[in-house]
Amino acid sequence: MYYLKKSKANDLDFRLDRLCRETALKTAAVKKVSQKIFINFIPTAIYDPEFCLATTEKWAKELNFDPSQIIFEVVETELVKDQEHLKKILNYYRKEGYKIALDDVGEGYSSLNMLIELKPDIIKIDRNIIDGIEKNHLKQSVFKALSNIAKEHGIEVLAEGVETKEELEIIKSIGVDYVQGYYFARPSSEPIRKIPKRFK
Repeated sequence: MYYLKKSKANDLDFRLDRLCRETALKTAAVKKVSQKIFINFIPTAIYDPEFCLATTEKWAKELNFDPSQIIFEVVETELVKDQEHLKKILNYYRKEGYKIALDDVGEGYSSLNMLIELKPDIIKIDRNIIDGIEKNHLKQSVFKALSNIAKEHGIEVLAEGVETKEELEIIKSIGVDYVQGYYFARPSSEPIRKIPKRFK
């Protein structure tokens, strides 16, 4: 957090963002990751997508990653003042074959508004909706509504923060494309090579 605040104070967030994206791709290549790669980026740090994101594209091509394997994730907590500029960035990515995910959908009104405006390829449903969902019918209804909206518009759904078998079972019964959370693994620099059968 200190370094993030420091970078903003010195207008270095673009360089920090670029370094994080490059590191993610290089690490995935070294670890021979063949699954989808989600990369966060700070929309306000990207000015001209063709120029500022050239390094990311360069590494993706040199490391032989298929563009459809890489998902650029809009960090919803980052304040986006210029949505038209953000749309320009996302359109550029899509034109190049990459996919877009929207983080923390369901956290607040702003996330729903961004869902409408940005039309992402994947939505990540907020952890607060997933937590204890098997015991809360209202949360189940909200998850189902978001899942149905996504399905109607060809958007895939990822459930964030799954921590128990019960949570996994209920969201699978409602409908979900991807899941992540402590039930599968804690954050680690080492990617999981094989998913245990009980998680499938």
